[in-house]
Amino acid sequence: MKRYSISTAVKTAFGVGALSLALVGCNGSDGQDGEIGQPGEISIDINSASAVQTKVEQAAYDEASKTLTFEFTLTNPNGVAVTGLETLKDPLRIAFGRMGTRSETFTPYTQGEGENAVEVTARADGEEQIWLSYRNTTKDTAPMTGTNNWRPTRDCPEGETCLSYLGQGKYQITAPNIIETNGLDYDYDANQIHGIYVITYGVGENKLKNVEAYYWDPLTEQSVSSPKRSLEMETCTNCHVGQDHIRHGNYGNTAEGCGFCHTDYTVYSGSGVDANGDAVEFTFDGSIKGLVHAVHTGITETDRRELAKFNKVIADAGKNPAFAYQFDGAALDSNGEPKSALNFPASTADCQQCHVSYETTADTLPQGVTTHALSWFADMDVKSCQTCHGNYHYGDRTDVVEDTTVLTGCVSCHNSHEGSTRGGAFRHFAGTGINSREAASQAGMLIETAYSNINWDSTSSVLSFTMNLSRDGQAITTDHIPLILNRSNQLVLAANVYVNAVDSQNPDAYLASRSTGTLNQNTDGSFSVTVDATSTSYTLPALADALNKGADLAITAGDIKVCFNNKSSDLKVLDNAANTTEEGICSGVLSSNLATTQFIKIDGTAGAERTSAANYESCRNCHNNDMVARHGATHYRNADLHTCAQCHEGGDYNSLIVRVHGTFGKAHGREDVQALVSSAQCSACHNDDDFALENARSTAMRWDKAVTSNGVITKPTTFSSPQAGVCASCHVSDSYDIGNGKDAAKAHIESMGGVVDTESYSEASLNGESCSTCHKADSVKQYHNLK
Repeated sequence: MKRYSISTAVKTAFGVGALSLALVGCNGSDGQDGEIGQPGEISIDINSASAVQTKVEQAAYDEASKTLTFEFTLTNPNGVAVTGLETLKDPLRIAFGRMGTRSETFTPYTQGEGENAVEVTARADGEEQIWLSYRNTTKDTAPMTGTNNWRPTRDCPEGETCLSYLGQGKYQITAPNIIETNGLDYDYDANQIHGIYVITYGVGENKLKNVEAYYWDPLTEQSVSSPKRSLEMETCTNCHVGQDHIRHGNYGNTAEGCGFCHTDYTVYSGSGVDANGDAVEFTFDGSIKGLVHAVHTGITETDRRELAKFNKVIADAGKNPAFAYQFDGAALDSNGEPKSALNFPASTADCQQCHVSYETTADTLPQGVTTHALSWFADMDVKSCQTCHGNYHYGDRTDVVEDTTVLTGCVSCHNSHEGSTRGGAFRHFAGTGINSREAASQAGMLIETAYSNINWDSTSSVLSFTMNLSRDGQAITTDHIPLILNRSNQLVLAANVYVNAVDSQNPDAYLASRSTGTLNQNTDGSFSVTVDATSTSYTLPALADALNKGADLAITAGDIKVCFNNKSSDLKVLDNAANTTEEGICSGVLSSNLATTQFIKIDGTAGAERTSAANYESCRNCHNNDMVARHGATHYRNADLHTCAQCHEGGDYNSLIVRVHGTFGKAHGREDVQALVSSAQCSACHNDDDFALENARSTAMRWDKAVTSNGVITKPTTFSSPQAGVCASCHVSDSYDIGNGKDAAKAHIESMGGVVDTESYSEASLNGESCSTCHKADSVKQYHNLK
């Protein structure tokens, strides 16, 4: 009789007993049973798949035939095999490389001219391990410009099959003669860790993308972990939130992907026009570290450009043409103003923005990060400094070592070896405990604040308390804080104290106008602070009203400028500390601090902390310790969202929601920022469902600040109701006026009881809006395409 093959799945469904009954139903056996057939393949065609993922299972290189072979599976996210890849025109791109040393890629060059010319034949850091590509390429006269990815269709020899389907979603790549180092003197080395980077390059009708790195040890033929991961990719993607891919549309946001092509020895060419109108040709570092450093050095605001001799070093076209012509998004016009908007909220000078702390040891490195992560502060690269500083201060220095002229660069002096304290880690930030010139500019972050002796006089509406400022237990006094000229051209101490209040039971917003304290130094070095709590200059209720109803205090010490020694983060006494009639002279470095806000009850115990819908750490993922740069001062250094809200909720600026979302083209409403972190990507700043309207504050928000001309208010301060303000901050704004829907959105919000842009704080405070009835967290996610 005819036998039917029954798949494993069917066998399982029937069970052994059921199968026996089914087979005996034909009056028993009619002879010896034949072999059971294999189950049919369960799969989906590549043109029908909505997503794919690859997994390399094994790889090997045959040195005799010079052929790379590897097998991988292609499935959808549910693990179902995807077929048909081999029928596509150009489905895959393969990068191939190995670990090696800098000496293997060094090209000798001549330094100097005439009788002074010398042949530089090595680098002092030549034995440092780097990633080498087996597929180097040349472009625009630059010697090495990355990886020429191998493609199974383009590079497969005629008459051969280089991509084949093995069944069950498994494929095999055979790549003969894949190694082409483009003139560099290195070849296959079985003693080194090897790796491939497989790029699924927009495959099928849905143009699907996927990337995967796979590493192995040729001696054991076993897979290994990434051999040179110097940082966590999250340090990039925490800030690059609005883009699926940071730079290349199909290559993926992976540290491996960047390093496979942008190798340590990659060099690009560029051109520009100098001040005389003459063409300038130059080459620059095209490694991933070189590009990242150069791009993120593009500080735009005038004040920050003056830090660390910025204009004389980084932005000097003579010393650093690559930055001046290629990466400076903040090129200044004839008036010294940036030609373009701020593109880089994080300064490259804050190394820890991407790199691990200088105190981190190999035992405490993040998971997956290798010991190569420690090299940045050990100064193991003679050219790293030049990616920011250009050829400045002996950047191309050479030394003669055993009759060989060796490139040593900056690290001959600037290093962290054998007790030296002139290395990058000690020059870029404070808190190392080591003397360092640049550490002093960051030392303000380490100022500590404490408040005590709080007294509230409800009769006079005067709040008073004692403030102590310190650094490592040492008191900070008027000996260290200069006098400065305020907006009224009066000499005042370079320190402020802001005070507001929150509801102890429902602390979701500041309740009052921000009040500013008056400081007087006590004999013990502490400061007496007195606050007039009757001020309503920002049209919000007075602080006194809130305190009389039992509210808790929110105190922020801010704009503190303290003098530190030039080569350390130690406090330094002002040159004229006893003279209170002059601004004060700090012969060291003035470093700023705007401390985190403290919440305290009148009796001095801990108070209720103001609720923040956003996570400040999400802000710091992009904005480093300076937060943002503005004209006249470092802004929000060492702060938190509560500190920001002192001005942007209880102060004289638009509410934080309006400001950050970008109603008036500010912050995340700007086009250049939208490409980086879109305001529609709620998870960039908010945790879980904190963005939901159910979490909106209970008080009205300031929609727009007043506009004054010649002392006359030409546009009054306006307010919005809480839920309406959240939605309207995007949907009722010029920044997001998609399809001219701004007016329709405003009408819809108002028809649901919301208030947008009214002059009446009382009207905006009425609790009649019903936005959250329909716009729950799930619907917000759906319409914003959030996962």
